[in-house]
Amino acid sequence: MNMRVSGTLTADNAEKYVVSIRLKPGGLSFAGINPDERSSLFCKDIALDGKKSYVQALKDAFFSNVFFTYSFKRIFVLSVNRLYTVIPESVFVEKQKEELMSFAFSSSNYRTLYEPVDDLEAEVVFGIQSDVYEFCVRSLLRPQCVHAVTRLLAFWRKQSLAHFPKQLYVALYEGIMYAACFDNGALLFVNSFSYEDTADILYYTLYIWRQVGLSQLHDELCLATDAATHERLTAELEKYLSNIQAAASPWPDAPADIPPDVAALFACES
Repeated sequence: MNMRVSGTLTADNAEKYVVSIRLKPGGLSFAGINPDERSSLFCKDIALDGKKSYVQALKDAFFSNVFFTYSFKRIFVLSVNRLYTVIPESVFVEKQKEELMSFAFSSSNYRTLYEPVDDLEAEVVFGIQSDVYEFCVRSLLRPQCVHAVTRLLAFWRKQSLAHFPKQLYVALYEGIMYAACFDNGALLFVNSFSYEDTADILYYTLYIWRQVGLSQLHDELCLATDAATHERLTAELEKYLSNIQAAASPWPDAPADIPPDVAALFACES
């Protein structure tokens, strides 16, 4: 079914836009911005037919909506899943790349890709379904496939440089919890978890806090989530931790429905 995603995006001005096709379980979101006009930012969820395979439902969505065929300034295919690992650049050298990538994702059903994390001297190695990858590179004009965690890590690292205590950053969106701990720009921990309710989030947060050895009195927990969830979690976590903050947004004036990884992606491009 054809839909309108933005009041400003047209075929005539598409070359000014940076867009993201965010692939997530059961659906996708299409977001974009003209970097010269911050108010042009939009994000539209597109439901996929759950009775079909993901790639077939994705094809149906592409062929039903003409805006996917526009010629954009840049187009990102943003993978949202837990199929990733972070490898130091000192290890990820040319002679070992293929071996490390094969070790990380051995299934033939997935295409293994990698991208650097800005200023972190590390690479995010991630997997994307092979048939989905092949369809996207055939159907889109020079797409760049990226993982949701990469831009979050780059943004959080910059944030940590401005703080003396250590920080645990937690981003919550659509059942996935991304977590990373930094000490003045140095990455101490990174992982992601699936969650169903508040109890899961509390468990993983406090488990990470203890595992990394953070101070209950001095170090900070920075939560990136909606206001209601932040209030609910803070009420519980204050029983154990002293410093709980709302994480700074990569895009402070972004609408509430913009996922944090999309906001971080566009902040890097503007």
